[in-house]
Amino acid sequence: MKLIVGLGNPGSVHLNNRHNLGFMALDHFSTHYQFEDWKSKFDGMFAAKLFGSEKIILVKPQTYMNLSGSCVAKFKLFFKVSEEDIFVIYDDIDLELGHIKFKLGGGDAGHKGVRSISQHLGTKDYNRLRVGIGRPRTKEEVSYFVLSNFSKAEKDKIVTTIQKLCEDFEEIMQKTIT
Repeated sequence: MKLIVGLGNPGSVHLNNRHNLGFMALDHFSTHYQFEDWKSKFDGMFAAKLFGSEKIILVKPQTYMNLSGSCVAKFKLFFKVSEEDIFVIYDDIDLELGHIKFKLGGGDAGHKGVRSISQHLGTKDYNRLRVGIGRPRTKEEVSYFVLSNFSKAEKDKIVTTIQKLCEDFEEIMQKTIT
């Protein structure tokens, strides 16, 4: 069993925010692979599907980004998923727009959603799928930047990136990311 967590903020006002990239990715995966309908559980929305004999559960915490860990920990415990079978997809300002990095473990680099997950799981040893959103010009602009919407050109590039991630989804789930 694999738990795929997309980070974002709930509500239509945040729908196209850079910080909602994880939700965007899971919505695309859900549609592309025809997951079951989204349901509510443990302060999150989830959808499941069998890939061969392995169950994949998509999770979108509805607790706001900075509190995502509580929801993830509840799903981990309920479904008895090990850390190495948890994949977290999130926006990363340290990567160029549209670039993807896969990593097992590591720090949070200031991402409060990732920090919350690490705190609630009691470990940093889970898989991360970081998707670049680029960096604002100044450090003071970071909060505004991540909560602002993608431009049309940026959104087109992110959709292409998510489609690529979706095409590689089954391969990604087959390996341990290092």
